[in-house]
Amino acid sequence: MLTSIPIISFVGYSGSGKTTLLTKVIEQFKEKGYKLATIKHDAHRFNIDHEGKDTWKYAQAGSDVVIINSNEKLAYIEKLQNPIPFEQVISKIEGVDIIFVEGYKHEFPPKILVVRRESDIKLLPELHDVVAIASSLPLTDQKIPIYSLNDVESIVSFIESELLGESYHGRRK
Repeated sequence: MLTSIPIISFVGYSGSGKTTLLTKVIEQFKEKGYKLATIKHDAHRFNIDHEGKDTWKYAQAGSDVVIINSNEKLAYIEKLQNPIPFEQVISKIEGVDIIFVEGYKHEFPPKILVVRRESDIKLLPELHDVVAIASSLPLTDQKIPIYSLNDVESIVSFIESELLGESYHGRRK
């Protein structure tokens, strides 16, 4: 691994509730005083650069990298010839306590599988490093912890104890 920052990925099928759950987890971590990064893997094409805006015009003119910076935000837009490996994406992150990931289900970080429908659980045997399940269903017979999708506090505690360890407990807030 290219970073010493703990990473946890929330994975599952589309519509399972990954974004909703991760948003709640992020809010609780911020309330506790953690500094964090979040990576969203998009299997589709996304666009943050809108037609007619200056940054769009620079890209249309041929710039391979466009950066927009204000007093509050920085955005880095790079045209890719090939996908960037996950390890390279996370290597760009520094100065945070934890990295949250949505997606990248076949990469190395430990994962929380989000299950909303009975058919969602069939993803489990395809994945490596699933450390917990968050579900709206009454699942049993699993060898890993199972949390209710609504039990965000327990999920946050699990992540703190399993990924961050004792060195982080009590240090925040």
